[in-house]
Amino acid sequence: MLYLFWGLLNIGVFIFFILICLRATKLLKEKSGLFATIIFVFGILSFIVNSNKNTSNKDAGISQISTWNFVSTDSVDRNTISSIIVELDKTWISKNELSITYGKGVKTEEPIPIRGSSWTTGFISGTKWNPSIIEVHTTDNNTKLDYYVSGIIEWKLLGANLYSQFKKYNGAALIK
Repeated sequence: MLYLFWGLLNIGVFIFFILICLRATKLLKEKSGLFATIIFVFGILSFIVNSNKNTSNKDAGISQISTWNFVSTDSVDRNTISSIIVELDKTWISKNELSITYGKGVKTEEPIPIRGSSWTTGFISGTKWNPSIIEVHTTDNNTKLDYYVSGIIEWKLLGANLYSQFKKYNGAALIK
């Protein structure tokens, strides 16, 4: 519920900011003329365009994917490579997920973790998940993989970071 409220607050503040900019543009045109208004509009647009350059989200509703490589794919039998997706955290509007790619060893039948990736899907306005550690280990019975993920959720308002919340997840993922 908090994530939904925070996202709606971000949308509301952004709309209010646009309305203030429109009023300021109209007032600036009346007081200082068309040239000053054009400079003001280009200045505001340059801030908006430059603030989105660091995000490389290719799909709507999916945050940037962070990946950790554990071993080379040469260490495993390529025919046995598989993936597991684990739901780390779920809210009404979004969820944090972990993907574990693994394969069987070339000389052994033990599962070997190859790669771990984490991302957020859903409505993610005003928050950003930044994983800092992804660890995946095999277990003694070779039927599951233990994982540990930690990172920071940044709570933002109009792009400014207001609060950073540390989160950690651990558990076991069953091997298919």
